[in-house]
Amino acid sequence: MVEVELQRLLPLALRAAGLFFWAVSLALIPFVLVRRKEPSSTIAWILTLVFLPAVGAVLFLLFGRDRVRWPARKKRELDAIVRAQVADALDERADADTSTQIALASPLEQTLFRVGAHLTHLKATTGNKVDMLADGAATYDAIGAAIDAARHHVHAQYYLIRDDATGRWFRDRLVAAAKRGVAVRLLMDGFGCFSLGSAWQRPLRKAGVRVGIFLPMRSVLLQPVNLRNHRKIVVVDGETAFTGGFNVGDEYRGGQMPGVGGWRDVHVRIEGPAAAELHRVFFQDWAFATSEPIDPKEYFPRIVSARGNATIAIVPSGPDTRTEAIHRLFFGAIVGAERQVLVTTPYFVPTESLMVAMELAAMRGVEVKLLLPARSNHRVTWHAGRSFYSQLLEAGVQLIEYEDGIVHAKTLVADTHVSLVGSANMDMRSFRLNFEVHALVHDATTASALCTAFAGYESRSRRVELGAWRDRSWTLRVREGAARLVSPML
Repeated sequence: MVEVELQRLLPLALRAAGLFFWAVSLALIPFVLVRRKEPSSTIAWILTLVFLPAVGAVLFLLFGRDRVRWPARKKRELDAIVRAQVADALDERADADTSTQIALASPLEQTLFRVGAHLTHLKATTGNKVDMLADGAATYDAIGAAIDAARHHVHAQYYLIRDDATGRWFRDRLVAAAKRGVAVRLLMDGFGCFSLGSAWQRPLRKAGVRVGIFLPMRSVLLQPVNLRNHRKIVVVDGETAFTGGFNVGDEYRGGQMPGVGGWRDVHVRIEGPAAAELHRVFFQDWAFATSEPIDPKEYFPRIVSARGNATIAIVPSGPDTRTEAIHRLFFGAIVGAERQVLVTTPYFVPTESLMVAMELAAMRGVEVKLLLPARSNHRVTWHAGRSFYSQLLEAGVQLIEYEDGIVHAKTLVADTHVSLVGSANMDMRSFRLNFEVHALVHDATTASALCTAFAGYESRSRRVELGAWRDRSWTLRVREGAARLVSPML
């Protein structure tokens, strides 16, 4: 009897649930409209809510709501305070730094550095030494050696730290530095480091390491999940800094990720005045995450001797700046290039402006090469990126898919002179929602090293040919089209 009653009630319950989610989805559509985002994003959300009401409602509540304004406004206010404090601490150096324009060789470089300064309020610095790091073990060895040699402070921030052998190695380096009396601060993104529990953090706190969480995930329905601090920064004693694409985990050291293989990435070690500009970005993020005041005069050495010949502009970008600085620099580098553009990115969902920039550059005879992974740990994003292939190939852009695992580097080299290395992928999330940072570098040695790394990746890749691409299976076309439909939400 009970079984019969359950069989009768189950369809009614399912129908009621369906009507509930349908009503919720319809009620959310006005909230989609008042966001006033790009029409493609708005349409994608409405279609998802209409045709997949249960899934669409949950996704919109997690990722679609515009909860950016309050934290972005708060961060802008704190950033301005930190910038002013640091500027006071660095007055002597700022007055002495008058040679930036002399160091720039080409009109393209002069334009990019001028634009970068306008968008970020940060000055380019000369007299820097840059080492390009493309091997996981060598990168961690360099970071570990710098931490072990620290005399005064170590400040680090990462989007992702795993609780594996590499993550514990990194934690233990910070613990050892703190026990030596070095001031150590670690800032972790609340989303990327969500899985790190109190047991992993306990040795840090016991040793006196200050730990900050950038927008902690207290509740997925209340927190702005979209606002991810994707930066990777380590600063030691204010004079040596690291940034780029490496997070902290075994796969970055060279381990295998199931289903995708080995991991390849690019980082840079910077010695010289530019380290202070990366340090400034760290302090701005730290102030927002912890509300802890720090005296800049204690952490910014007034005089940093020249270590090399590189001119560097540190370019942060995020929803707090409202300038999309990294996006604009990518666009400017591609539009201004005269001979060659080499781009490496693991996740590719380009804006319309970048698509046009690459197409026009190829059409006017610039060699445009775009290196992407042949497979990915984010399948929807991967299929969405491939939906743009035909348009690029028809314009003459060379598409190269790396087959020996995943290439996770985020780099651009224009005309073998100017380089961009950092944390931002070539996708709308990195350009508009994530907090990112890139180093804009004028240095022939760095550009040459990046070109050599690109050639090494290319030798283990396959070229995508237009004819073969047009003959791909109908199944792939459908997947790409479906992923393209939701690409504005990625």
